[in-house]
Amino acid sequence: MAAATALTDRHIVSTILHHLSDMKYKDRRQYGPDQPVEFLEFRPTLVPSILVNKLFADEGTSILWKRYPHLPALRNMSPERRQYYANKVQRVFSLSPPPGHPEPLDYLDGLGWPNLKSLELEVDFQRHGAKFASMLHAGLEELELSGYQSADSKYFSETVLPALFNQCRNLKSFRIGPDTIPDDDPVHANSLFDHLDAIPTIRSVEVKSTNLLDKDDLFVRLSQRPGFEALEIDLDPGISLLPLLSGLNALPSPFSSLKRLWIMCYPEVATALPSHLHLIEELQFDIGRIPNQPVQNSDYTIFEDLFAQLSHCHELRLLKIGVGLMGLDFPSNSACPTVPGPALVKLAEACPKMEDINLLAAEPSAIDASGISAQEFDEFCRALPHLRNLNLKLHSATATALEMTALQSLGTHCPELEVLRLRLPFQLPSLPVPNRVPQILINGELTPGPSTPAYVPPTTPSSQHSSGSNSLSAASSYLDVSQSSASSSRTLISPLFPRLTHLAISRPETVLSTASDTFTVSSSSQSASEIVDPELEEDIVRAWAHPLLTHFPCLEILEAWSDCAGQDNESLNYFLPTEEILASTWEFLSGVEQDLWEDDEELEEDDSWHTLQSGRRQSGEDWDKASLMNEYVVAEQGMGNLSVYEEEPEGTITPGRTVDQDGLF
Repeated sequence: MAAATALTDRHIVSTILHHLSDMKYKDRRQYGPDQPVEFLEFRPTLVPSILVNKLFADEGTSILWKRYPHLPALRNMSPERRQYYANKVQRVFSLSPPPGHPEPLDYLDGLGWPNLKSLELEVDFQRHGAKFASMLHAGLEELELSGYQSADSKYFSETVLPALFNQCRNLKSFRIGPDTIPDDDPVHANSLFDHLDAIPTIRSVEVKSTNLLDKDDLFVRLSQRPGFEALEIDLDPGISLLPLLSGLNALPSPFSSLKRLWIMCYPEVATALPSHLHLIEELQFDIGRIPNQPVQNSDYTIFEDLFAQLSHCHELRLLKIGVGLMGLDFPSNSACPTVPGPALVKLAEACPKMEDINLLAAEPSAIDASGISAQEFDEFCRALPHLRNLNLKLHSATATALEMTALQSLGTHCPELEVLRLRLPFQLPSLPVPNRVPQILINGELTPGPSTPAYVPPTTPSSQHSSGSNSLSAASSYLDVSQSSASSSRTLISPLFPRLTHLAISRPETVLSTASDTFTVSSSSQSASEIVDPELEEDIVRAWAHPLLTHFPCLEILEAWSDCAGQDNESLNYFLPTEEILASTWEFLSGVEQDLWEDDEELEEDDSWHTLQSGRRQSGEDWDKASLMNEYVVAEQGMGNLSVYEEEPEGTITPGRTVDQDGLF
């Protein structure tokens, strides 16, 4: 009785359907053996709920049409029903029909949009702007224009901008997309001044990468705007603004209410800004110069100089700093900006509310972390208990002091971490794990693994590389498990990263990574020392898989970010790695692209396919099936299939991983 009553109550039905529509799940997709794996997010459909009765239909369609509805669906409705659905709309994103493919927009004629709050138009205003004019009304709060404009800059200034602003008297946010104003026909920024002054409710302006002239003038004007909270802008090249930010002629209290800033500027301007941003919560710098001059000594310490100024920003929650080209050959692989440990600690202590930190240098460079000790990194982590996202693009060869301790520091002091991207070759087998390896369910049966880890990390820094027989010999020494490690693993161990969903680390040097380099030459040319012992290979894979399962229970993405030497700038993502933990671990350690094609149910009847499929799911065997070379064979009739070769045919050369062709197919 209570359930029946609840399902006739509009408020309860709406709450249930809102909860259902907000649910989401992620899954992997691979549309062919030559296609990359994609990680897609799905939401449950409300269609079955809408078919229950009139009440469910009314509430369900209200949810579907409230957020980004499919407007062309109005074409097949009567005018009365069109207005019924238009009344439900709160957010709209609409595209202009492409040139040469005329599509009538008559279904928009005569409609009102009384509840529309957010409007994103990727529309050629000269051709189709009139059809969307009724969406521009006094209740609109967020407005964005992007996409190709066929008219010139005069039409944009004198017709488009007045049409956008004249009816929207209560706007809070305005954005112009980066591809809206052609490069060869810019619009002067002063075209916006009168419109912005006429609407005092505007709190956010985004014009980054938009072809506006004299953005410095717009920056100065917005800096004095009362109540202004958010700005995305790229300044004009140079330091002409510097006297207005410091010295006798400085602006009075610029950006006194600003909470979010994303700015592209010269380093001198970047270091002068933070002292004025006392209320800033989100701060993103894209720093660079026109690289026609030699590098300056201060360029190497740009991170340290910025960190010192951020001591004024006690409310900071998000910090992203990207260092681009600043001088001739800087930054580069041999000339890197530095981040000293004391500066990193002072940043964390000055901004204890930070949740998101992203520090990077443009390719092929990275950050020199030779000045960061393990103790200083631990103090940095201790001062940031609310950290959720950490992205540090460190140069592996300069950060060997952090390889054995950084994960423990983060896991101990930052329990809310969800995304961790550290370009270091961590040795995960050094993490404590339970003595008993988890059993893996295979086709309804349990297959136990070895009782103890079989891999101990090397004591030498990872920057000291070896290859061939030396690597095999070094890897063999990893298999000596100490008595203390075995005894400590019998205690109850809690996950270090219970919330982490994305882990990105450098691919470490192991026998597997060394052997994978031999894929680029003929198998007949490999020496005996380059062939990996299957038992050793299995031990290494299991030793890495065990801590992944133990300390990263919610992991959705395992990313191989560069290699142990910091030379390989490519990255490979392995989605939902714990679903096939041994195969995913083997692929990660070997630098092989993830492959799900063998999971296609349509091919399960094929014998050779079934051999590979069952092998990949065997707890004790999926690692070695994943390491086989697979070749896609197309039958004369019907669908092709994967054939598994225990050995490559003599004289075959397996192509290596390139930009255009990844994997083994």
